[in-house]
Amino acid sequence: MSGSSVRRGRRLAVLAFLLAAAVLLAGPGASARAAGDEGMDSFAAVYDLQPDGSMKVTETITWRFPSGAEKHGIFRNIVVRMGWNDEQDRYRYFDLTDVDVSSPSGAPDAFRVSDNGASKEIRIGSADELTSGTQVYEIHYTLHDVLNPITADGQPVTGTAPADTVELYYNVFGPNELTERDRVSVTVNAPTGSTKVACYQGVTRSDTPCQAASGDPARFSAQGLTAGEAMSVLASYPASAFGDVRPDVRQGSSGSSVGSAAAPAANAAAWLGGIGAPVLALAVMGTLVWTRGRDERYADLTPGLTPSFGTGATGDGTPSAATVRGGSTTTAVQFQPPKGVQPGMVGTIIDETANPIDVSATLIDLAVRGFLRIEENDSGGMFSRTDWTLTRLAPPAGERLLPYERQLLDGVFSSRGDTVRLSELKNTFASTLKRIQSEMYKEVVTRGWFRSSPQTQRGVWQGLGLVIAVLGGLVIFYGRPALSAVLGGGFTGGIALGVGLVLSGLIVWFLGGRMASKTAEGSAVLAQSLGFKEYLTTAEAGQIEFEEASNIFSRYLPYAVVFGVADRWAKTFADVARAAEAANQPLVMPTWYVWSGSTFPDFTSIADGVDSFSTTSTGTFTSTPGSSGSSGFSGGGGFSGGGGGGSSSGSW
Repeated sequence: MSGSSVRRGRRLAVLAFLLAAAVLLAGPGASARAAGDEGMDSFAAVYDLQPDGSMKVTETITWRFPSGAEKHGIFRNIVVRMGWNDEQDRYRYFDLTDVDVSSPSGAPDAFRVSDNGASKEIRIGSADELTSGTQVYEIHYTLHDVLNPITADGQPVTGTAPADTVELYYNVFGPNELTERDRVSVTVNAPTGSTKVACYQGVTRSDTPCQAASGDPARFSAQGLTAGEAMSVLASYPASAFGDVRPDVRQGSSGSSVGSAAAPAANAAAWLGGIGAPVLALAVMGTLVWTRGRDERYADLTPGLTPSFGTGATGDGTPSAATVRGGSTTTAVQFQPPKGVQPGMVGTIIDETANPIDVSATLIDLAVRGFLRIEENDSGGMFSRTDWTLTRLAPPAGERLLPYERQLLDGVFSSRGDTVRLSELKNTFASTLKRIQSEMYKEVVTRGWFRSSPQTQRGVWQGLGLVIAVLGGLVIFYGRPALSAVLGGGFTGGIALGVGLVLSGLIVWFLGGRMASKTAEGSAVLAQSLGFKEYLTTAEAGQIEFEEASNIFSRYLPYAVVFGVADRWAKTFADVARAAEAANQPLVMPTWYVWSGSTFPDFTSIADGVDSFSTTSTGTFTSTPGSSGSSGFSGGGGFSGGGGGGSSSGSW
């Protein structure tokens, strides 16, 4: 080989080494970008603190849409309502106003603001337009009452006590932010310079610091925030630079006032409307419930049966048979669950609601089917169970996950690896739970049990009822003075009209909850489900063959959890196990649930553990982090996700 060839080979080797080093230094984020993953290239926020305790916010977001994909835009969920000091009947409120959006890069910047649980969603973009690539969005809004008044010893101000400092302790992102953020910078302007600052990043309660610099302004930054990582900033200021700032803590109660005056004709019209509105609402809603709100049933078939396919079927292969509305559900014992109907679907068809217990039972069912293992972590007490370890397993061959089941598995494990403790999901899973429930409603529509989502069917009518009731309240509390000024004395009908509207709204709201009617197919599945519940409730040990007992116990236990009869099912199998032992055919204990007791597990202990798991996981899935007015610098310091407010993002 010539000398020049050797030199070229060396140069190529050095170049290859430098490229490899660059990829390694860039980390996993570079690989994600190369693969076209979605995320924020940068998030730059400016918080302008006002003397009244409010905060004017400007966010400049450089959003990277997936490579080759077109989306309508992005959304931002801004937390406006949080728990207060773990009190059940009080909450802290951050009023969000003055929203405005623009796009320097030219992306569609139409927006709407709507309620989304404890957050206000700012949805940016147009359903009629698409965008792609990398786009820049500039979002402006004001959050009120974000500052905490703090005493000299670091405690929240109560009553009329004076504040020594005023503190901003704010979650730039909450732990439910699943979007990757490459670069984050926050600038906090205030009437005076900050005296103390801190910044935290990571999972909830993490004390991992991010960059923070005090002064005027205070500056904070972080890099490479991944899905599930929160970021909180703290800045302390002299109280003298602000007014009498206080958190907005609410209980939700309201006062009332009555009294009005008007001309006789208006008085008669108001009374007529006040009396007639509830009557009209009752007549209209009663008719709708009778004609559309009652469940359909197959006219000439035994409850639980469906017409056969083939003869009499429609062109698309679905069964065709005469249907009627109304009538009671006749239940016949079913010795198996409805074919192809999972426990979560059974729970949803029975009460027309995808409850958190249905999600917990789905997770247990996935464990039974081999997708994960549930292991108790004993706290040390004889009977205490404080936590469970969930371990994701390789998908079993031939098993297919439904969309809501896959979203549940991914929600539990995706950002936490293949092993997670149930307690780690606390305060972080609520938004994922809503998405799972939404997929469950889609599934019952896909299966033809409802013509549209029962949640939507109820929500539309109950939303209308709420609007009518609120209108009535406005008439009572605000319309009366206006009518008095215009119409003069003698008017006593303003309250009657308002009360009539409130009653009308309540009628629409109550009867609207009965508008989620099942199709005839859905009613058949309901009858089968109730028949199977009857079996689980009344089954006797002598009816169960030893050879199939262990498999039946596990397969049917998630259904027993949904029906609330897990203890009865366990007692039945305790009798089966004793009979099998006496016949020298001991039953094989399940391996998908690992008991932590000091003795060998039996079916009762496993069922008790699963029942406890379902109850605990239901509370864990629905929990959201609270807020307090305490200093983030006291009591061992602050942590990520521990401040007020917070946000999450996504595209649509």
